[in-house]
Amino acid sequence: PAVFCDTGNEFQSVLDHIERMIADGRPIVVIKPNTTFTEVIKKWGYPVISKNTCMGIDRFVNTKSFTQKRLRAFGGINPTSGKKQAPTVRKKWHYVLHAVLRGEFRTTNKCCGILKINPTKPYEKETGRVPFVGTMASESTNREQSYADNGCNTFDAGSKVSRPIMFWTEQDVLRYHVEHNLPIAGAYGEIKEQSDGTLKCTGDQRTGCKFCLFGIHLEKGENRIQRLARVEPESYRYAIEELGYDKVMDFLGVEWRPFVQPDMQMDMLDSRYEIPVEEE
Repeated sequence: PAVFCDTGNEFQSVLDHIERMIADGRPIVVIKPNTTFTEVIKKWGYPVISKNTCMGIDRFVNTKSFTQKRLRAFGGINPTSGKKQAPTVRKKWHYVLHAVLRGEFRTTNKCCGILKINPTKPYEKETGRVPFVGTMASESTNREQSYADNGCNTFDAGSKVSRPIMFWTEQDVLRYHVEHNLPIAGAYGEIKEQSDGTLKCTGDQRTGCKFCLFGIHLEKGENRIQRLARVEPESYRYAIEELGYDKVMDFLGVEWRPFVQPDMQMDMLDSRYEIPVEEE
């Protein structure tokens, strides 16, 4: 069967999609974590910038040696090994590290492990099943490196997993959905062919965890939290009023207020943009 981990951080349209497939008789097992996303935020902190950056900040904070702290922040020659050591927190993110050290907020890379990976372990142990997952190397540098190191299948005793579409691209996935007429969650809208022959969703291009802030500083136009204000107003309210996303996003320089479309002329016959011409 397919296994869906309901992290409590999913778009409602994704949950609705899962429910429809179960109602249609698809063999789907739903599992849940023992910890909520809100508890992760309160206990460990916010997922910001990237997993690697949050991991680096966590290692810096929990390192007692001054020498190691210096190496984690700036890199250099490790006096113990004699080898060059790269910083675990890049200089451009030192201002986030300083905010954590001042106690303004905390950051974490643990949410994925706590909410997604940990709940699957008991299921794997109870059933003896090995997971097949749909991750792709093109989705992130971490997955690209993992594919380069391990290929599609890993056989480590503690983490056997098959990733059969690691070499696919986003276009391969969309094309497969179109050719096989597969249903998709409402958040994606419809799959439409573009003028250049590529395929694109009319809604969200990616969903993932709706409250995740990893990479949000790179988004142009309406970002994912602003989009929540439009598609899931109650989730948006919760993120701002209960989770304190406004303060964290303000600090990162990322807009959290509902997106306002810039006023621009889209129709050449739009009378609002007519320029009066005086007759001679």
